[in-house]
Amino acid sequence: MTDIQRAAFSKRIFAFLADIVLGGLLLTGLFLLMSSILNIDSYSEKYKAIRTSYEEQYGVTFGLDREGYEKLTEEEKKVYTEAVNAMNADGEANKAIATAYKLSFGSFAGGIIFTALILEFVVPLFAKDGRTPGKLLFGLGVMRKNRLRMSTPVSFVRGVIGKGLFELTLPAVILFTVFNNVTGIFGLIALGIFLILEAAALIRSGGSSALHDVLADTVVIDWHSQRIFGTQEERDAYDLERKRITEEEYIN
Repeated sequence: MTDIQRAAFSKRIFAFLADIVLGGLLLTGLFLLMSSILNIDSYSEKYKAIRTSYEEQYGVTFGLDREGYEKLTEEEKKVYTEAVNAMNADGEANKAIATAYKLSFGSFAGGIIFTALILEFVVPLFAKDGRTPGKLLFGLGVMRKNRLRMSTPVSFVRGVIGKGLFELTLPAVILFTVFNNVTGIFGLIALGIFLILEAAALIRSGGSSALHDVLADTVVIDWHSQRIFGTQEERDAYDLERKRITEEEYIN
């Protein structure tokens, strides 16, 4: 069939979940590998050792909440504050925790992009028509909205830039900064706007086009019933022939 056979929303959701499970396993493996190569734990352990030394030196336990702090005597509060100030001023401790933070964040963000590169670009190059493992499982594919097969650059824009960088890495970065009190309410607002745009794209397309499809001008289709053309000339010739046959049938 040459008309656009848009994928059912339920099929797309199941295909997405299948890719998420596989992607999560790949991302976890990549993160553990990078953690081992970069020796991230050594920086965390160094920070913990310095922290423990200050706790022992001042006879305190860091991490008290407001209620715990208020239970301290005035003298204990004074000692606790001195310990906190000394710890915060320790350049070696600050360098260790900052390095652990940067390496962990970089490994996580880089792992997401690399996972998207493998599942959303490399695999579809061999499976053809944008078919990720999840789409292969549920009989889905991807094509341009003009019914032409995706080129390699378009596939890269859709899978790596659109989905990997914009739809996966960006929200992860926002959540990371929110949880670490960097962006606060502004991060949540940005994430909310992103989710609204994503939902609007899916609703408008009946579940067949997300934001990465809008960026690449693509649509998720039922692969088994959809005819995808290699060139515009091939499509136009087929449409012309179909129109001729239809007109002949109408006359007869």
